Amino acid sequence: MLIKFFIIIKNKSERIKGKSFLKIRKYPLWEHFLRKFKSSDQVFIDTDSEEIYKKGKKKFKNFIFYKREKKFIDYENKGTKSPVLFMIKNFLLKYVKNENDIIVTTHITSPFIKRSQFIDAIKKIKKYEFVHSVTSHKEFAWIRKNNKTEKINFGKVVKKTQSLDPILFSNGAFFIFKKKDFLKYNNRLGKKNYFYDLGFPESLELDNNKDIKLMRSILK
Repeated sequence: MLIKFFIIIKNKSERIKGKSFLKIRKYPLWEHFLRKFKSSDQVFIDTDSEEIYKKGKKKFKNFIFYKREKKFIDYENKGTKSPVLFMIKNFLLKYVKNENDIIVTTHITSPFIKRSQFIDAIKKIKKYEFVHSVTSHKEFAWIRKNNKTEKINFGKVVKKTQSLDPILFSNGAFFIFKKKDFLKYNNRLGKKNYFYDLGFPESLELDNNKDIKLMRSILK
């Protein structure tokens, strides 16, 4: 079973200025994240940062760093859609020969996730096509559509919260799949999905300044 880790690292962030370079203990976020892997792991990094590209190649000599293609940068700059699916496909066609190789796409914005959790989640690929990290909540939940609210996980009978069906929130920590399955659906999810529940703080994703404060309080 061959595993390849694919990581996209951006130079700039819209919501958090200089997010990839935030200090986590004594390392910038991107370096802190990459240090969780072993030198024997097959890790591929797609980045539009010249600094990360140059420093990364020196610090992590066994990993493969490559510069983001201009067409993907232009695609993101021109519209509101992310080029991530195109970038994953580009990576698969260029660097993954075996269609049964297992791919883990993950993000540096999940600083607390452990390598051991990736390995544990990969086991689910034996029965499923895709594995995706989520955070589950057992709370009374509604969804608002066109200024109207609809119940999601409860009816007229009031249940104990522990008896409710869990609501699953994508936390973006990772997607796992085989090359052949991604190309089949051209997506990171398909028909046979396993949602891997991450606890706290591993599920924390750095998306805004409140998340940064929470991360720093955890580190203390």
